[in-house]
Amino acid sequence: MDRLKLVLASSSDIRQQILSKYNISYKIASHKFDEDSYKEDHNLNPIDLSMHLATNKSLSLAEDYEEIILGCDQVCIMGSQIFSKPLTKVKAIENLLKLAGNTHELIGSYAFSRKGKLLYSETITSVMTMKNLSEKDIIDYVELDEPLKSCGSYMFEKNGYNLFSEITGSLEAINGLPFKYLSKKLKQYV
Repeated sequence: MDRLKLVLASSSDIRQQILSKYNISYKIASHKFDEDSYKEDHNLNPIDLSMHLATNKSLSLAEDYEEIILGCDQVCIMGSQIFSKPLTKVKAIENLLKLAGNTHELIGSYAFSRKGKLLYSETITSVMTMKNLSEKDIIDYVELDEPLKSCGSYMFEKNGYNLFSEITGSLEAINGLPFKYLSKKLKQYV
């Protein structure tokens, strides 16, 4: 894998930080898939939605790169409710008030493609139990991390880990890219 050349079809800072820890050559590129329109027009269950988005993000760059392209998507779900990126502090606080004291799932999907062909894909679910938090705790947290572009409205990699009483899943999976695990599996396909 040390010769692996990869294109990460994501603008996520934490995913870039995770990749930088590995001995691989990689590029960062914004995917060309209109995920917002897709989410509005299709009614898929969260696992299928996450995988469809990851796959299409990867395939959207097929004509631009010869390297293996990694598309990623993460969905935060509690019961039947999906928690999208809040984009505003008010929405982040609202989301965290609903998640506080409850257990939710982070569904991460990862799709590797090359030359328009899907090589390997997998979905990994992490289970997260949030502490009982007061509204003040939540407001203080949102002011601290400003998690406006994070599904679930928290940034585990910053101070968000303090919001949880129990987690099941690797730190890399929770942060959106379990690359150590995925790279071992990818070896079977390249």
